[in-house]
Amino acid sequence: MHKSEAIEDLRVRRTRKLLQQAFIECIIEKGFAALTVRDITERAMVNRSTFYRHYLDKYDLLEQYMIEMYALFEDREGRAEPHPHEAPANLIDLLKHIQQFADFYRVMRGTKADPLFEQRFRQKTEKRFLSWFNQAFSERMCDPAAPHLDLKYHIIAAAGCGAIA
Repeated sequence: MHKSEAIEDLRVRRTRKLLQQAFIECIIEKGFAALTVRDITERAMVNRSTFYRHYLDKYDLLEQYMIEMYALFEDREGRAEPHPHEAPANLIDLLKHIQQFADFYRVMRGTKADPLFEQRFRQKTEKRFLSWFNQAFSERMCDPAAPHLDLKYHIIAAAGCGAIA
């Protein structure tokens, strides 16, 4: 990588970070439904054309933000041997992230939210719980004499999502 490419990459990352921070702040203030691209760009102090170089619209920004957030947690997945009596690090990281951005999640799961956000968030979170559950209990799932674990999984996933709410 050339020096100019590294500088460009840093600029892109910085701009995306500014836009995401402005996005979160504006959602907390206005709610997702009332939020406009203009609100985001004014808060981030960038041109609208800069926004559109990175995102199609506010829905794309939300989707990209969620993808990046979950990618951080997936990086830690599978690094340590799962244990059925310990929560995996990636779930702990997710809960810490939600705690850190509690106002954002409170708004995004409330009356001013994107209706699809809750569904996508729940699906991704349940997937995370299922991954942990399958790893932690894999030996029991292969045992034909062991009780069926589907009910236990759904209870744990629902409890986890309920705790987040």
